[in-house]
Amino acid sequence: MGVVQYFLEHKQEFYWQVLLPIGLWMALILAMFIYLFFRFTIANWTTENPNPYQTETMGMPRGTFRGALTLTLLYVTVIFELVNVRIIGFEQEFREFLIAFQMMIGFYFGAKVMHHITSSDKQKAFAFAETSSGTEDQEFAQNQSNEQTATNNDQGKAVG
Repeated sequence: MGVVQYFLEHKQEFYWQVLLPIGLWMALILAMFIYLFFRFTIANWTTENPNPYQTETMGMPRGTFRGALTLTLLYVTVIFELVNVRIIGFEQEFREFLIAFQMMIGFYFGAKVMHHITSSDKQKAFAFAETSSGTEDQEFAQNQSNEQTATNNDQGKAVG
C-alpha cells in the first residue's frame, strides 16, 4: 500500500501524526518571531540605550533565524521519521528532504567548526606575538642576514 493511499484511507491519522504537530510548531515559531520582533526591533531604543543587535537581521540577536530554521528542519524530520515507523516505505517519499537536511546539518556544523578553529589560531598567534620580545625578533633578523651573507659569499666563490 502506498503512502498517499494509506493517508487517503486514514485521514485522521494524517491529521494527528503530521499536520497537527507541524502546524503547532509553526504557530510556536511564528509567536516567537512576533515576540522577538516587538522585543528587539520595535522596542523603545534611544540614542543613550541603543539596540545592540541593530546590525543583525531585523535587529534581533545573531543566529535567531538560523537556529529557528535548524530546529524546524530537525522537528519536521523527526515527525517524518515517526510516521515512517508506522508506514513502511514513507521515507522514500521524502528522500530529497532528508538529503537536504543532512547537507544543512553538515554545512552548519562544518562552518561553526572552521570558525572556531580559525578564531583560536588567531588568538594563539596574537598571544605569541605579545609574549615574544623585540630582542628575539632582532636575533632572528640577524641570523637571517648572516645566512644570506654566507650564501652570497659561497655563490661568489663558486663563480670566481
